[in-house]
Amino acid sequence: MKIISQVNQSPTTQMNFLRDGNLICHYQDFPEVFDSLQKTIKERGVTKENNICLEIENSLTSAIALLFLLEKGYSFLLLPKPQKKSSPINYEQFIPSFCRYKLTTENLTNNDKEINLIDPDKYLQIEENPEWINNKSKISDTQPKLYIKTSGSTGKPKIAVHSHYKLEGNVRNCLNRSGLNSNDRVAIPVPIYHMYGLGAAFLPSVSVGASIDLQKGSNLLIYLQREQQFNPNVAFMTPIFCETLLKGRKSPRKYRLTVAAGDRYREETFSKYESRMGTLVKLYGSTEMGAISAASPDEPIEIRSQTVGQPMAEVQMRLQVSPESGKKEEDLGELWCYHNYGFDGYVDNHGDPVHQSPENKLDGWFRTKDLGRILADGHIEVLGRCDHSVNRDGLLVFFSEVEQAIESISGIDSVVVVSKGESQRGKALTAYCVPAKGIEISAGEIKTFCFNILPKRAIPNYIYIVKNLPLMPNGKVDRQKLMNQ
Repeated sequence: MKIISQVNQSPTTQMNFLRDGNLICHYQDFPEVFDSLQKTIKERGVTKENNICLEIENSLTSAIALLFLLEKGYSFLLLPKPQKKSSPINYEQFIPSFCRYKLTTENLTNNDKEINLIDPDKYLQIEENPEWINNKSKISDTQPKLYIKTSGSTGKPKIAVHSHYKLEGNVRNCLNRSGLNSNDRVAIPVPIYHMYGLGAAFLPSVSVGASIDLQKGSNLLIYLQREQQFNPNVAFMTPIFCETLLKGRKSPRKYRLTVAAGDRYREETFSKYESRMGTLVKLYGSTEMGAISAASPDEPIEIRSQTVGQPMAEVQMRLQVSPESGKKEEDLGELWCYHNYGFDGYVDNHGDPVHQSPENKLDGWFRTKDLGRILADGHIEVLGRCDHSVNRDGLLVFFSEVEQAIESISGIDSVVVVSKGESQRGKALTAYCVPAKGIEISAGEIKTFCFNILPKRAIPNYIYIVKNLPLMPNGKVDRQKLMNQ
């Protein structure tokens, strides 16, 4: 997958760079850096016939290793870099046996001096996986592969397989829809080991030679400091981080474009963000399908706030109407996606293909497990996960509608609804509520309000007050963790 070699090396582009707050590398220096990496990896005996596991974080050295592997056509798996070396968890167990080598990068030397990027021995560690099983016969396909784990937001994480060729098609789609260019300065606080951060944010930005600021473990304070230093005009965020930024910023600050993907927005968040921060668009996709759809920055706010835009090039969408939705909601159903640049399938830890049942993939169509509508003009409205709704009193209750209603109560900052157990109306609902700063409100008071703003079938059976909601590395709320509490 040629990314760096396709960057237009105009005088302006040559001055552009990648940085992470500690290190910086200009595009014009990448060929020399890649040559040094190629020499080091060859000396260690790593070849393109061997699958590689790359432990990655939002650092410059990780980004360089990632781009090198793509540029030179290696097959590799992305895994998040362990944050704590002293953790009692044995991270070795997360490295599948089909990966022969593990590559890990460091950001600084032991003396905390800036490293020399053309001396990979100073920042690149190469280890052979003791659990590796010779599976040369399994990789007869000459197309290099990217293996990427699903987030696990809907169950146990799986390993999805993408060819470099199809990944490149995804990158082109995102680039064409967002309109990124070499004059942009792009802030990326979302992890680049997930498909959103990688395929929609990082690689499209690199492909046009934009300047990029990678942020690791970014919180509001860190982001505002880096924003002042880097002065971005484009940002890729999650809806939760957009809300955090709105709450923490004292004065307006306009971006040319903000792209957000992940959990839902509150209704008032979109309009507030637009008025204070500039154009905001929603992107919809998955680890398996990459970028499925996104609104165009040129579309009216009414379209961008209510939909995730129209499908990308080479993407088709269809709706399987839910039998539980009733005649009034006959346009509502489960979204299925056909994408020429989608994934090739799943593999297990040994690299063997994992069979997909017709319930999830049929004739090339992939079941997204999201509920939504396809409007007459082709725009897509996503209402939430199929498992984020339950049948109560014979009618469908959407978690998102319950969450939005409770969030309208004065003093409530955020809410997440999950289903645990049974009730007389059907599946039981549990709401976890985070009060606004300095506000004291009880679960009983919230439930009283619910009787006034929700139909009886949608009133949660249980309400808990919590200080914060658990988040996954991709910025989504960790509903599985709440389910297991």
